[in-house]
Formats: sequence, structure tokens, C-alpha cells
Amino acid sequence: MTVLKKKILKLSRPYIIAEIGSNFNQDIEVGYKLIKEAKRCGADAVKFQLFKAKNLYPKDKKMYKIFKSIELSREMFKKFIKYSKKLKLDISASTFDLNSARFLNQLNVDFHKVASSELSNIELIDFLSKSKKPIFLSTGMADLEDIRKAINVCVKNKNFQIVVMQCGSLYPLHLSKCNLNTLNTFKNLSFCKTGFSDHTLCDIAAITSVGLGAIVFEKHITLNKKLKGPDHFYAMEPQEFKNYIKNIKSAFKCLGTSKKDFLKEERLNSRREGLYFKNDMKKNQIFTMKNFVKKRPPLGLTETYLKKILNRKLKKNVKKNHPIFNNLFY
Repeated sequence: MTVLKKKILKLSRPYIIAEIGSNFNQDIEVGYKLIKEAKRCGADAVKFQLFKAKNLYPKDKKMYKIFKSIELSREMFKKFIKYSKKLKLDISASTFDLNSARFLNQLNVDFHKVASSELSNIELIDFLSKSKKPIFLSTGMADLEDIRKAINVCVKNKNFQIVVMQCGSLYPLHLSKCNLNTLNTFKNLSFCKTGFSDHTLCDIAAITSVGLGAIVFEKHITLNKKLKGPDHFYAMEPQEFKNYIKNIKSAFKCLGTSKKDFLKEERLNSRREGLYFKNDMKKNQIFTMKNFVKKRPPLGLTETYLKKILNRKLKKNVKKNHPIFNNLFY
């Protein structure tokens, strides 16, 4: 599955992004290996970060030097796109300025990711949302009004493929600061899907967010937590990430359906009694108190539903001892 082949608004299972960010350490072979590991672990997409340090920090600041050292070159990113497509992975990059955003559009990336620091950058969101590609809005460094404004810009441009992602911009993020109940708040904003950009050190918050309706997940990965660089120490190594994805998918399976009924296996083994036809009956015959018996197991309706079927006509002929179902009646 790719985002472009299956619209975000129709996602019916977790969509998981391996955030490589700067963890390729300016080495294209390390980048290739991370992409390959993301695929092996079961990720749907990989994501990098495309920025210019000079646009983020003054040159005399320590953070400028750090970010300058981890800039992703455009030529290298083009190669990462080609390799990701070969492995049938979606790919994109967070962007922080219009020039980078234009470059990403030219490369036809699969989705756009707006970092929480840029959620109030209306000009950037306006440009990205016009692409009509899915747009993921991180919310760490933002409040509810910032989120509303960003969504309104997307909607104005008729881009309804919006995912609002809860996150905390601390690295790592302590579980007590995840505030996952905001996912319920986001669901009330509009038709948006919700997600979780995960900066914690385990999978507990991600699993919890599944139960709160999150469908898109983003997690940093690395080949080795001990590598030099700002994002390695809190990222997941491949085996951790593989288990992370497995546990998210298992949690999602637990959600099942919102319809409450017996499980098939429960019906087969239940000690409760069900309703069965006492005798053969003809189509259009009226069903009365004389036409049923109670027996185990309850393969059809239980006595709870008896009043709903009394004095109704049958849609077809039925045999004695056949379990009684509501769809057999007009």
C-alpha cells in the first residue's frame, strides 16, 4: 500500500513512518541501510528532514553548527527517493522553508509533513496543501488555535487529506507528558485522521494512542543508539522498531468492531439457549409462540429478541430445528 494508491481518509489500518531524519550521518550507504531496515521491519514510509541551518538559527549559535553538520543534500535525497521507490516504500521529508517545499513538490514526494515548529507558518502550509497530497501536521510546539488555523488553510485549498499528529517536542519524551487525550480533542476539530509522532523510549504511548483512534505513527530509527548525532540516543534500533510495529498492529487488531454481539466461537460453546423452529414452516406463514423451541447452543437469536419476531411473516420456507434469525422475517 502507498498513500497515493489509498487515500489517507480511507486508511483502515495503522500507517507507520520510519523517521530517519539525520540519522544517516551524512553517509549515503547508512541511509540506504536505514531505508532497507525500515522496509524489513514493516514500515509503510520513510521520512527525512530537509532544511538549511541558516534559515533556522543565527550563525553564531551552537545550534547552527549542529544543524549545519546534519543537513541533507538535495542530490542525496534524490537517491534516497529512488531507492525507497525500488523497495515500494513511501517517502517524504519535513520541510521548513518554501524553497525546500518547492523542491519536494518537484520530486513528487508521497506526502508532506509539517513540523510542529512550523505549524504557524501559514505561507508554508498554504503552499504544501495546494499539492493535494496528504499533509501530516505535528502539534508539539503548537496550541489548539494554531492547529485550527493550519487545518483551515488546508480546507481552503480543498485538501482534506489531513492527519493531526499529537507529539511532544522533548527528546526523549516522558510518558507522563504524552497527553494522548488530545487525540480525542483533535477528532472533534473536523474530519481529520489522527496520529502520534512518538518521541518516547518505548511503545506504550503508541499502543495507547491506537485505542484513542490514532492511525498514523512516526518513530525515529537508527542503526545504533551509540552513534554520534543528536537523534540517535532516543531512536529505536531495527529489532526494537520491528517489535514496535508488530505491537501497534496487534493493538489495532484488538479494536475489532464497534458492533457488540456474540463471537462465533462463543455461540458454538455457549451455555445459553437460542431459538429454533419447532416445526417446518412455509413462506408467508405467521410466526407465533407455538412455532419455536429453546435449545443450546444459541446459533441464532436468543429469547431476548423473541418479541421482535412474533407475528411476523416468513420470507421463505424453513425446516424444523433450524436456528431462528431476524433476516428470515418480513
